[in-house]
Amino acid sequence: MNMLPASLARRGVAAVAFLGVCVLASLSAAGAASAQDKPRIVMLGGPLWDPFFGAMKKGGDDAARDLNVDYQWITGTDPNNFVADYAKLVKQAASQKPAAMVIGNYFPDTLDPIIKEITASGIPVIIQHDGGASWRDIGAISYVGFSARDLGRSVGEREIKAGAKFGLCVNHVPGNTTLDLDCLGYNDAFKAAGGDSKVLTIQFSDASNPTFVSSAIRGALQSDQRIDAIWTIGAVQGVASVEAVKQSGRKIVNASLGLSLGSLEALKNGDLLFIADLQPYLDGYYALLAAYQYVQYKMLPMGQISTGPLMITKDNVDEVLKVNVTYPGVRGAS
Repeated sequence: MNMLPASLARRGVAAVAFLGVCVLASLSAAGAASAQDKPRIVMLGGPLWDPFFGAMKKGGDDAARDLNVDYQWITGTDPNNFVADYAKLVKQAASQKPAAMVIGNYFPDTLDPIIKEITASGIPVIIQHDGGASWRDIGAISYVGFSARDLGRSVGEREIKAGAKFGLCVNHVPGNTTLDLDCLGYNDAFKAAGGDSKVLTIQFSDASNPTFVSSAIRGALQSDQRIDAIWTIGAVQGVASVEAVKQSGRKIVNASLGLSLGSLEALKNGDLLFIADLQPYLDGYYALLAAYQYVQYKMLPMGQISTGPLMITKDNVDEVLKVNVTYPGVRGAS
């Protein structure tokens, strides 16, 4: 299996090993807990129309069941007003004074001040998946996720190895600093190799419309003949990119992020070179586990808990498809 550089991989393995040991202790303790001992933990995540966040929620659901936690998943539902709605939901959840909060910090410009107030009030907060650049600054006790810029750089290097010289990074959540860093890292790789890249921005309200996304990518390909590689940062957008490339008639090195049945089939058929899997199930499971352990025992893994990426290629895609049949939803494929 293909991972990020060894230094990052070692940190991820260490964190996972630590958490794996702690799961056994936590499960034993949780089994003995009475109903009134349940800590209340809320998890705020992304919209469930994206299979990525479905897997993240399932991770949280499974951890809550295993640990006997009073747990609630909260997210917005309106793509046209997601930032404002999500910020309001974070405030409302904090007003209920839960034992701990797990928050996806998707829009730091809006959410950083809110989260800083929450942590200052004494509620422990773990930042999950998005917001890895600022979690310490806003008083969070930990971050579960990945290094966005390193991820983008790794993706770019793989595409360059496949012959690409000019990449297109498709950002479908403008204002989300994680995706901004993804694209910066992607550009880092192309610049270092003597090439270049550009960003195609798609509004979040349009991001779940495959026809719109495909048309936008096809337009980018038509308007810039230099583009010979694409990276979409979501499964829906990845499937849409396959159609765009086919319609363009050009040879494009195409990669994506996040798993769906459509993207996995595209990978198996050779329409995608690889998919970067951030393993959102682990984001949900480990974030809730870490929050629980902190609330109950005041124990906490030191530093960032790395959960990805794992690179899915034609060599291991069949294994992932099999897992998805056996354990639906765990890999985010739907």
